[in-house]
Amino acid sequence: MFFESTSSASLAQASSGSFWTRYPLGWRLVAGYAVLFIGSVVVLGALAYGLLIYFLQQPDRAFMETQARQLVATYEDGGPQALRRMLERNASDEQVQELVVRLTNDQGDTFFLHNPDNWQAPDLDRLAAANPPDTASWIPLGAAQDQDPIEAFALRIAPDRILQVGMDAPLSDEILRSMKWVFLVSALPVLLIALIGGMLLAHRALRPLRTVVHTFETIIETGDVGKRAPVPEVQGEFAQLAHLFNQMLDRIERLVEGMRTTLDNVAHDLRTPMTRLRGQAELAVRSDAASEEELRDALADTLNASDAVLDVLETILNVAEMETGTVSLQRSHIAVGDLAATVVDAYQFVADEKDIMLTTDIPQTLLVQVDAGRMRQALANLLDNAVKYTPQGGCVTVQATALPNNDTYAARLTVRDTGIGIPAHEQSRIWDRLYRGDQSRTERGLGLGLSLVQAIVQAHEGRVEVESATNEGTAIHIWLP
Repeated sequence: MFFESTSSASLAQASSGSFWTRYPLGWRLVAGYAVLFIGSVVVLGALAYGLLIYFLQQPDRAFMETQARQLVATYEDGGPQALRRMLERNASDEQVQELVVRLTNDQGDTFFLHNPDNWQAPDLDRLAAANPPDTASWIPLGAAQDQDPIEAFALRIAPDRILQVGMDAPLSDEILRSMKWVFLVSALPVLLIALIGGMLLAHRALRPLRTVVHTFETIIETGDVGKRAPVPEVQGEFAQLAHLFNQMLDRIERLVEGMRTTLDNVAHDLRTPMTRLRGQAELAVRSDAASEEELRDALADTLNASDAVLDVLETILNVAEMETGTVSLQRSHIAVGDLAATVVDAYQFVADEKDIMLTTDIPQTLLVQVDAGRMRQALANLLDNAVKYTPQGGCVTVQATALPNNDTYAARLTVRDTGIGIPAHEQSRIWDRLYRGDQSRTERGLGLGLSLVQAIVQAHEGRVEVESATNEGTAIHIWLP
């Protein structure tokens, strides 16, 4: 069935849920459509029935009211005798033969009665018991003794006289009874049409959802995140759902592939320090005649190797924390010049050893609101890369510029070098974890520095961009809010 794919387990939902939500979406769509369809038919039927009653009653009412006013005029001219003569004169008229004419007062006394239609005593008693009108009114009398519907029109013709004109409508009643049977007989086909229409509608409407569910089931069974759900050609909410579902699968596939690559790179980068650590430890254990100095050197090498392993793991954890937003930033207003000076001083000695000019160009009054420790960490990674990949005699500059007319960012921080540069085809990947370009493999590194920089900047709601060309140097720009 079309509703089975919405998950058979939905019938066993928690008992705390409402009665309606315990059933699959397909069942609910069918029931909802059937209720709406049947309700619409009932409303339309009731409206048609009411209009039919109105149009059937209207000619009879118009006839009774016209006859009543003519009889009043006759009574005013000649009294009850003239009234009787008029009715006898029109006795050949079939419609007039159905009229019951009664002259009464406020107490219900009968002064004149014309009853050619042979109304029975109980019917006349109900007519006599009707409330006297102020001027004119209709008197609903219900069904007569012969089951025909009867009604009367009352008209006050004098302070103490009331004229009542009644009439039954057997033809109207027969038509109304026929209409009732028509509605009752058509109820079953209407119900079948509602159910079949609801099933077809739900089947067609839930088709995209079933494909998504089927794709989910296939991925769960096979573990293949490369599976995609077909997107319906007709645009709508389900087409958008399928499209977003495929986008989510694309992202999951990229993440899974990234995790595999990351694990491969981590395994590769950890293998060397771990092997070295183990080798130094084994050498120290097996050297029975080793001197104290040799053991101390072996221990120092072991500590260095373990520090390298910890650096890799700590950097990966820092990047993950920044990207997931689980780290709490301790923001404060700080001068960009003071921020950069601390990091530049730390790399000045390394730059001097390589004969690299390390300079700063930062306004003294430029302030930003950042986590000083995290931002120093990002700047240190940029300076480390700049000094590392700039040849002897090169130049590295840390610049900062205020952006007073920018609604989004307050300052731009740039680390520029005259190093080997980054090829254009690699620039989009330098932010990936553990990615190292072909030229960067000549230097020691883990490939985590720039990914950490990007994570820190994005955690500050900023952005980072690269501007580079092979053998022409690199500039990393950081925009801070």
